[in-house]
Amino acid sequence: MKKTFLIILSSLFLLSCGSKAITSDDFYQVDVGMSSKEVKEKMGTPYSVKNLGNGEVQYKYIERVRAGDRVLLEKHYLITIKDGKVTSKKVIDLNRPVYERNSYDMQTSLSEELPKD
Repeated sequence: MKKTFLIILSSLFLLSCGSKAITSDDFYQVDVGMSSKEVKEKMGTPYSVKNLGNGEVQYKYIERVRAGDRVLLEKHYLITIKDGKVTSKKVIDLNRPVYERNSYDMQTSLSEELPKD
């Protein structure tokens, strides 16, 4: 019974992940000078691709850790590419520190919209 429950739970988790789950470990394996093809092989398809001008593009990957319907952790990994090579990378952590949260925020957090690109 317990084994069956674990198999069902694992299957549901895998089905809910339509694409590769990005982690900080994946991001830190990307090095400056790496080709865009290598980035996509390691990280998968970017969440978005933004044209920065001057032949530069920025790939955005998003990591979200959820508990139920609530996002506990959200990080945006930005990789800038020029002439097919990584020129820079950056992490944006969108979470407020725990000491700044209160029970009202936690009760109403579902109605807040996530930041847009």
